[in-house]
Amino acid sequence: MAYKKILVVDDEEDFLMMLEKRLMEEGFEVITATEGQEAIKKCKRYLPDLVLMDIILPDFDGSEVVKILLKDPSTRDIPVIFLSGIVTPGADNASPEVNIGGRTFQALGKPFPVEDLLNLLEGCITD
Repeated sequence: MAYKKILVVDDEEDFLMMLEKRLMEEGFEVITATEGQEAIKKCKRYLPDLVLMDIILPDFDGSEVVKILLKDPSTRDIPVIFLSGIVTPGADNASPEVNIGGRTFQALGKPFPVEDLLNLLEGCITD
């Protein structure tokens, strides 16, 4: 099985390192970015299988980063899951969603059990 690449974008260094370590333990190749502009460059360079995107970043809002990625044919089909402390579960504790450019993206509120993230990843990344 080929490793799947995940770009994790978050400005909280401790959270980023913890998530990187845990995803690598699960067999994922992990690329990290701490700012929106860096995330855009790395997404275009590495073409990850999925992006885990914080909403609040120092230079760009995570939704702005996704809008830019949606405009580029090489990155527009890459799945994105938003990770943020500002999202809350929907009705019946359903995973919240973020709508951008006519597309709906799943979101996970921080803090979250890593198992919840792994379950989301299972549904988004296929061999």
